[in-house]
Amino acid sequence: MLTEPQRPESSAAVATRPPTAWLHPRSWWVVVRRHPAFTAVFVAGVVLRVITMIAYRPALLFIDSFRYLDLLKDLDPTRSQPIGYDALVLRPILSFGNLMTVVAVQHLAGLAIGVAIYALLLRYRVWPWLAALATVPMLLDAYQLQIEQNIMSETLFEVLLVAGVVILLWNRRPGNRALVLAGVLLGTSLTVRLVGGPVVIPAAAFVLAASPRGWWRLGRAAIFVAAFAVPVVAYAGYYYSFAGEVRLTSTDGNDLYGRAATIVDCNHLSLPADLRQLCPPEPLGHRRGVDEYAHHRDTVVAVPPGKTLNDLLRAFTRQVFIHQPLDLAHAVGVDFLKGFRWDHTDARGDVPVFRWQFQTSYPRWPGLDADRALHDHGGGKPTVNKPLAHFLRAYQMNVAFVPGPFIALGFAVGLLAGVGVGRARRSGLRAVCLLPATAGLVVLLGADFFEFSWRYQLPALSLAPLAGALGVAVLCGRARPPDQIEQEEIPSSAAGVPAPES
Repeated sequence: MLTEPQRPESSAAVATRPPTAWLHPRSWWVVVRRHPAFTAVFVAGVVLRVITMIAYRPALLFIDSFRYLDLLKDLDPTRSQPIGYDALVLRPILSFGNLMTVVAVQHLAGLAIGVAIYALLLRYRVWPWLAALATVPMLLDAYQLQIEQNIMSETLFEVLLVAGVVILLWNRRPGNRALVLAGVLLGTSLTVRLVGGPVVIPAAAFVLAASPRGWWRLGRAAIFVAAFAVPVVAYAGYYYSFAGEVRLTSTDGNDLYGRAATIVDCNHLSLPADLRQLCPPEPLGHRRGVDEYAHHRDTVVAVPPGKTLNDLLRAFTRQVFIHQPLDLAHAVGVDFLKGFRWDHTDARGDVPVFRWQFQTSYPRWPGLDADRALHDHGGGKPTVNKPLAHFLRAYQMNVAFVPGPFIALGFAVGLLAGVGVGRARRSGLRAVCLLPATAGLVVLLGADFFEFSWRYQLPALSLAPLAGALGVAVLCGRARPPDQIEQEEIPSSAAGVPAPES
């Protein structure tokens, strides 16, 4: 009996398959055949990550890496770094593996972020070529590859941030379970990097906008905020068990002082003697960078009885920020705009960008013993494959970085669609476009409030392209809510009726 040949499944049908369907080999062939652009980008991302792991073995260590490794002993939250990365990644993985295992997991996490972005965009019927293009920064940017090879918390922070956003957006109106899971993930991001805290504002605003009208929308927002608060409160309680006070960190004074020291005008500021000693000796216009004042103070500070150095730094910072708000806003705004420059270059006082670039020899830091750290935690001696290291450096310096204007364009398009320009006004997807755009901008602005570093710009590699691709599809009238696509396409495919081409 002759049967009518079936047409290939639509992109939306492929993206919304049951999870078990992907285990069948035929499903992988469908993905390759129907998504050649993304397959090419993904395979290139895999190859680059394998090259990176071979080039720098067992892992790269930055200054903060040694602090994270030191925290493994007692997970003391009162020290310089939040313990989320140690508790969620380092301790579990090092219990059965070594540092090379850690970076392997981080590289897999980077690939997973790219897959999640692509799958989410397909659910909203974004063109497959545009969805694949949106994954290029995350999968192929050399600065992302370099940070994944480091024993650093950035990759985990990105995973938690993107996972929370994707779960909220997976359906136009997320269910209660999605609200709880997304809230917990985004709240956990704060225990990894404190700048994850402000994300609760745009996320809660999305929940309000995406919920049906009525008092119940407040209840749904409360569910999300409560879920966000669970890991935060738990972390504060853990801190209390160590220090006897409810806090999240004891080193915020250092970081905030760095910002205050670059703008303070002590000649026009009335300060008590114990705070005036913190005034920088250099005149305005000749100050060092934020990082220098935060971590490399030369003067000895006399701490009055009953107070700590962190107390003095916080009090000094508070006085500066209260009396010089315009100077503070200007300094933060200047640093915020630095992330949208074309090249990854240094301005005066910036954290040096070479820290996040591939080197042709193993990086060493004064006073820190990389050989011993690697020996203690497994993986072998620090080794560099010279030819591959030269390749990666050339790739990073000449090809594989995303120029800042493209990041700005992604955010701008997402915001334009979010405020209802053109066809976006009646799309029903304005809040969907706003969430990744505002979440990304809030994270960048929160980081720049402390100091600018190219390392802190990395979350934009995932959220700006996501916002931009959604925005383009919405502005062009292409995007549709997942529930509408499923009603139109999934039942017809299941019934044997050819699905429309995407």
